[in-house]
Amino acid sequence: MKIVIIGNGKIGSNLAALLVQEGHDITVVDCDETHLRKSQNTLDVMCIEGNGATAETQLEAGANKATLLIAATPYDEVNVLCCLIGKRLGTKKTISRVRMPEYYQQMHLIREDLGLSMVINPELSTADEIMRVLVFPSAAKVEVFGKGKLELVEYRLPDFPWLENITLVELYKKIKTKFLICAVQRDEKVFIPSGDFALQEGDRIHVAASHRNIERFFRASGFMKDKVRTVMIVGGGRVGYYLSKQLLAVGMKVKLIEKDRERCEKLSDLLPKAIVICGDGTDQDLLIEEGVLEVDGFVALTGIDEENMIISLFAKDSTNAKVVTKVSRENYIDLSSELGLDCVVSPKSLTMGNVLSYVRSLESTAGSEIESLYHLVGDQVEAIEFRVKERIPDLVGVPLKDVQLKKNILICAIIRKREIIIPDGSAVIELGDSVVIVSKEHHFSSMKDILD
Repeated sequence: MKIVIIGNGKIGSNLAALLVQEGHDITVVDCDETHLRKSQNTLDVMCIEGNGATAETQLEAGANKATLLIAATPYDEVNVLCCLIGKRLGTKKTISRVRMPEYYQQMHLIREDLGLSMVINPELSTADEIMRVLVFPSAAKVEVFGKGKLELVEYRLPDFPWLENITLVELYKKIKTKFLICAVQRDEKVFIPSGDFALQEGDRIHVAASHRNIERFFRASGFMKDKVRTVMIVGGGRVGYYLSKQLLAVGMKVKLIEKDRERCEKLSDLLPKAIVICGDGTDQDLLIEEGVLEVDGFVALTGIDEENMIISLFAKDSTNAKVVTKVSRENYIDLSSELGLDCVVSPKSLTMGNVLSYVRSLESTAGSEIESLYHLVGDQVEAIEFRVKERIPDLVGVPLKDVQLKKNILICAIIRKREIIIPDGSAVIELGDSVVIVSKEHHFSSMKDILD
């Protein structure tokens, strides 16, 4: 697939690297030669120096023949203009990054008029991810499928004697609710487990179930944490704003610490129900003075990864709060986990997943279509939701025990209208179902790809 990416900053360059790995023909456009140089030297992409918001540059990049144009410059207005021009030139689909809250709120009104196929907002996606974890603080991460009907929850197993070496079959018998452990990370290894897999302390498990059954699983196993009612946020950027707005909307109390006075004044106007403190959130004395020892949730959202990690470690060691850490650099994600920070969010990773899901859906055959896609355990496992749109031989209407799947693939849920089915061997996939699979393999764009 020919894809044009305009804007080769952090988001653009990482998208280029990801989509090259997926086997696509990528052209990158940027007006700054230094932004292009690294991609030119390290990736198999065509680089064009120029203004991507002009028809001349887009024609040089081949936008008139492209299946997809992605506008990822730092400027929302430029991104929208790039997509509008690309659409007029003949690009089939367009994706625009829009970050400003004022603009993003208007997109649903004019998206079709502007020719936008998709709008991405990394900061809002990050806030959504953090919100899901704060609403369900027992989890390290929560992904949703079937428009929220199914949840896939990551959790690190504690030192509970009854858990040691218990097999999944034994666990399913002990906890009588519908759930499935569909992936396990143990140190550097990742498993798509079968029923005889034995759990150990420190394993990171990924549990699939409806929200109600996820809660039942955590209560029955003794993993359930108290609800979060008060949250301290350090960093008043766009993520901090979006998150505060969501928390206040569900009745949580929010204290937001930001060191820029002008930004504090603006946040006070935008978030009248929040307590906004002008100060240095990396100052431990200030955090204690403002009540960090009493809050239920603590979120580090400064623009500097190292600061976020340090203040998160302080909050983790000093409080009983649910601690969430924003990290942008990929190599810091694993480091954060090693330091004991189990809930780390990455705006870049979330954006990559959203775009990749859309790109894969463009590749999908008529028989099935990707609804959503998430990366688990870094990039080692993919969880994909397919919509079954036609009768696929050897799959639709066949009991799962008779379906020949490729290795390291697990069908972990079937979503049928309002029903969540955690399947056993007798379960059958029907036309119109959404099917969630977990796999150590990558590049699946159709349900047909999972058959052996």
